[in-house]
Amino acid sequence: MPLVSSKALLIHALKNHYAVGAFNANNMEVAQAIVMAAEAEKAPVIIQMSQGAIKYAGMNGIFSIVGSLAKRSSVPVVCHLDHGVDYDVVVGALRTGFTSLMFDGSPLSFEENIEITKQLVKMCHAVGIPLEAEIGKVPDSEKSHLSQEEMKKYYTTPKEAEEFFEKTKVDSLAVSVGSAHKMKIQSAVLDIDRIYEINEVVEAPLVLHGASGVKDEYVVKAIKAGITKVNFATELNKALTGSLRESLSKNPDLVDVRKYGDEARKNVVRTVREKIQLLGSSNRAEETLRFISENEYFHQHKSGNSIIE
Repeated sequence: MPLVSSKALLIHALKNHYAVGAFNANNMEVAQAIVMAAEAEKAPVIIQMSQGAIKYAGMNGIFSIVGSLAKRSSVPVVCHLDHGVDYDVVVGALRTGFTSLMFDGSPLSFEENIEITKQLVKMCHAVGIPLEAEIGKVPDSEKSHLSQEEMKKYYTTPKEAEEFFEKTKVDSLAVSVGSAHKMKIQSAVLDIDRIYEINEVVEAPLVLHGASGVKDEYVVKAIKAGITKVNFATELNKALTGSLRESLSKNPDLVDVRKYGDEARKNVVRTVREKIQLLGSSNRAEETLRFISENEYFHQHKSGNSIIE
């Protein structure tokens, strides 16, 4: 089926109290593994690429892989731009055909973040594409090594979240509630009360970034509190590289990429399936497709639209 918008998936998840997994892909094997896992679990799925992935694989290259996989898939697949920091990259992803976008203005001042997000919301909504934004700051664990107390200075406040949403009308909002990017160990403890408070004042699905480092029990609690999209990247990277190390360690003369690549892909499939089960999105594909159809949220990108030329 064609790529679908994230809007319907997240609205359905919000209404039915589960979360959709958003998994980062940097290459073909990981993208394939994500779709294979989603099909095995009969779950809707979001494949997302960061600016780093786009720099590594090329925007058209990685988009073509995801689009091709989606066409042959039996489950709804979204192609999402993760952490679009540069305005031009967000617009480029929109032109390319991504069916969901994120603008990350969290490094900017609150006012600048609002103004640029408003511009991009207008542009994206003109062609039926949803936009995710971030308020507060989800730190990078490799650069900060912050304690739980130190991380609180990055937290999203309900007041800021409410004002940001009212002024921008974003389709989903990433919030900082205790997680961090690139954590290799599941040790983060989330501020669940804060999620409840933000959910009360923001009429849009909430997004949890850096979930690879969050304890499973807190992921489940976060979903109950209102988190609807959960991002995983480091866990997939660990699954892939861990398998590669093992294969090459056992057979240092191995040179056929297909042999060690296949084992690595299988390991990523296992990891993604575990995360889908954790989020409660297994066996949701059929009802999600029905919801998409009933609400006309299918999106087939048409290049050349004047709004994004």
